[in-house]
Amino acid sequence: MNDLCRLLKYLSRYKGHVAGNIVLNLCYVLTSFFSLTLVAPFVSVLFGLVEKVTYLPDFRLDPDVLMQYAYYYIGKFQADHGMMSGLLLVSLVFVGATVISNTFRYFALYHLAIVRSGILRDLRQDFYAHMMFLPLGYFSEKKKGDLLSRVNMDIPDVEWAVVSSLQGIIMEPLYVIAFAVGLFALDYKLTLLVLVAFPVILYIIGKVGSRLKVRSEKVQRMLGQMVSMVEESINGLRVIKSFNLIDFVDKNFASYNERYVKYLNGVYRRRDLSGPLTEILLVAVTMGVLGFGGTRVLSGQISPDLFVLYILLLIRIISPSKHVVNSFYNIQKGRAALQRIQQVLDEPRGEKEPEGAKPKKSFDSDIVYKDVFFHYPDSDKMVLEGIGLRMEKGKTYAFVGASGAGKTTMVDLLGRFYDVSSGSICMDGVDIRELKIEDLRALVGTVGQHPFVWHDTVANNIRFGMERASMEEVVEAAKKANAHDFIMAMPQGYDTILGDAGMTVSGGQRQRITIARAILKNAPVLVLDEATSALDTESEVLVQDALSKLMQGRTSIVIAHRLSTIRNADCIVVFEHGHIVEKGSHQALMAQDGYYARYVGLQTL
Repeated sequence: MNDLCRLLKYLSRYKGHVAGNIVLNLCYVLTSFFSLTLVAPFVSVLFGLVEKVTYLPDFRLDPDVLMQYAYYYIGKFQADHGMMSGLLLVSLVFVGATVISNTFRYFALYHLAIVRSGILRDLRQDFYAHMMFLPLGYFSEKKKGDLLSRVNMDIPDVEWAVVSSLQGIIMEPLYVIAFAVGLFALDYKLTLLVLVAFPVILYIIGKVGSRLKVRSEKVQRMLGQMVSMVEESINGLRVIKSFNLIDFVDKNFASYNERYVKYLNGVYRRRDLSGPLTEILLVAVTMGVLGFGGTRVLSGQISPDLFVLYILLLIRIISPSKHVVNSFYNIQKGRAALQRIQQVLDEPRGEKEPEGAKPKKSFDSDIVYKDVFFHYPDSDKMVLEGIGLRMEKGKTYAFVGASGAGKTTMVDLLGRFYDVSSGSICMDGVDIRELKIEDLRALVGTVGQHPFVWHDTVANNIRFGMERASMEEVVEAAKKANAHDFIMAMPQGYDTILGDAGMTVSGGQRQRITIARAILKNAPVLVLDEATSALDTESEVLVQDALSKLMQGRTSIVIAHRLSTIRNADCIVVFEHGHIVEKGSHQALMAQDGYYARYVGLQTL
């Protein structure tokens, strides 16, 4: 029940609208009850089904006494104004009461609409915000398609299956309780018969719906898997076509889709059984009441008109009772979706900022790695072991080594995408774990191997995260990145929309746009992670020239496999299996004739 308790926390944010909904629903129930109870005495008097009441008994809250009062005033009105006027009065009163009751109902739903949309907005926003703070390792373990299905399918399912059932949870029980009180007042023995039957009904319904939540959860997982399959197929469409794998992936998807439909049909069949089954059981109870109540009428224990009113009230309970049961089924189905959302919300954040974190607006001296050890949370294998390194402000440092040696992990730790397992990383003498994460990352600019751009204009891609930057600053950054000329050659210049993942421009052009973004950010520490490794020679020359401009006056950390790009670095740091095995200038390392000299020799060959 923890998932529903958490949903109630969201509900508490709208307690004013919830209270309004409950009060208006109560008004709706009372006016509906009042309009229905008018029918029996009016019909009985107007058509002579009861003896004429000529005097008023002493008033007390008793159904027989209340009916005597109703008979007296209705009979008096009929005697004074005639049968037709009485019928007209009945019609007008009933229609008026119905209009009033349904007006209450509309405004109750008005409040509920605000609650429904608000809860879904809050849930979606919390999910997205929490997802942004999850550690990078989480996304390497989970399929993106599964996360997308939780946003696009599970959250709407919560609205349909849980939040939309709030009306059934709040209003319908009030309706049932109010009418049940009326039934008790009319004939408690008949009502006890109904109450004895209800546990049996609930038991049967519970047995039918007991597996609905489990089946629904499996269906949601399968749907997430299918979304992942679609996403992977789109991303790998070029490979699929080049290897003639269209039939293979199509058959694979069709097989999984068939199994999904099979389980989905099982969920639908079990859920759709609730309506007919509930109606059959309630009608059976009603027939039992007719039989038992008929004997009580014949024996004179209850008057015919009160028994007719009793049956009318009992019939009116059937529909809201069905809604309550359907709400139970919907909630069981929605809990599966809600739990999948909670699984993500319960994941611990990867970035923890201590209370009273220190602000940091400038980089003044150095960055020091002190005896740093690191392994990923899901593995005990050390990626970095005993790293000690000091990087001074204004100098260029190059990280060299085989793939998996720990180069990229070094800069990931600096940006606190992960935290060290032991040891520390200090900036200007302060452990970066004590700094505000937002300030720390503002001091570090990154240009990666795989440049990422959004489906937005060129200008907005350059100023991303720096919305206050003027157009003149954007253009100046693009010029320094050697991007201005090709941008101006585009159909709308800086207002040109880049396609999905920037597919409308070349890799070199995407890279220069991200360099312009880094120039505009103007961070004092610059990380270049294989920034030119995927480019052709001509693009590499342009990008390298842009990077040279970007590196001026900054502390730069360059990760590169092409050693020709790092010859002029102030210090080259060589990594091997998570250790620093050499460091020094190009000339010094070549003179040592060690790891670095071997790398240079292999690339020369």
